[in-house]
Amino acid sequence: MIKTKNGFTIVELLIVVVVIGILAAITVLAYNGIQARARDNIRYADVKAIMKALELYKADNGRYPGTSVNTTALCAGHNNGYSYSDATDGYWMKQLVDGKYLAKVPTPPNNGCTSFYRYLWPGATTYNCPSRTTNYYILEVQGVEGSPAPPDASDPSSGYNWTPCSGATAGWGAGSSTWVFTKDEL
Repeated sequence: MIKTKNGFTIVELLIVVVVIGILAAITVLAYNGIQARARDNIRYADVKAIMKALELYKADNGRYPGTSVNTTALCAGHNNGYSYSDATDGYWMKQLVDGKYLAKVPTPPNNGCTSFYRYLWPGATTYNCPSRTTNYYILEVQGVEGSPAPPDASDPSSGYNWTPCSGATAGWGAGSSTWVFTKDEL
């Protein structure tokens, strides 16, 4: 009688282990991408809610909320005239929440020194724009994790850079981790 051996060879087991490893790596990478896109979707939903609240505030008050002059931001470098989502004074967001334009203060996922919302409402003629007659606001989302900029981000044809007028001394640009939204106060 011929005896047959049952079982797998070492080569067969190694092939199975390699295939399982490849499938596990693909699954982990896909899952991480989904999480990053989900966080970017939260950021975009927050921006849309903030922009809607800003418009409602303007309809009731005739202008957009001001920017805190003395922001008490938690991160170094966040005291440059913008209002930040990591600021403890919550100046512009506080006005939107207190006025019932927003239910609560939206903060981005991982809110902190590298992921934040910042807002600026300068006067029309600031930044060397003497002929400009309308104010505007700038809302920036920092810390985007790779999603392409939404179609309603400012001036996508020029790399998401925006200047308030020709020859302005200040411009706001967005890199791969930033979205910039602007709106004229017309």
